[in-house]
Amino acid sequence: MKTVRKDIRGLDEQTLNVIEDYARKQGVTSNELLRELIIDYAKRIQEIESSKILHAYIDDLISANNELIQTQNQNTLVIGKLAKTIIERLDFYLPEMDTPDVEEKTKSRQKGENNSSVPELNSTDFE
Repeated sequence: MKTVRKDIRGLDEQTLNVIEDYARKQGVTSNELLRELIIDYAKRIQEIESSKILHAYIDDLISANNELIQTQNQNTLVIGKLAKTIIERLDFYLPEMDTPDVEEKTKSRQKGENNSSVPELNSTDFE
C-alpha cells in the first residue's frame, strides 16, 4: 500500500488520546483506525453524491409517470364522450327497428316452446 502523509492541523491532544485509547481497545493501531475511518467517510461522501444524481433521475421518472397517467385519464374521458356521441347519433339515425323474428323466439322461449332445430339427446344415445 502506498504511503501518503497528510498534516492535520487543529486537533488537540485530548482528541488524539481518545483515538489512541479506542484503537488500543479495538486491538488495532491508531494509524489503522484513522485509515479505516477516512476510507469509510470517503465512501459515504461518494454515496451521498451518487444519491443526489439518482434522486434527480428518479424525480424525472416520477414526473413523467404522473404526466402519462394524466394523459391516459384524459384519453379515457375523450373516448367515453366519443362513444356517447356515437350512440346518440346511432339512436337518432337508426330509430328502433321492429325485428319480428327475435320477438317470436323470445315469446316462444317464455312460453316453454322449443322451436330450435337442435335435437334433444337422451342418455341412451351414448350407449
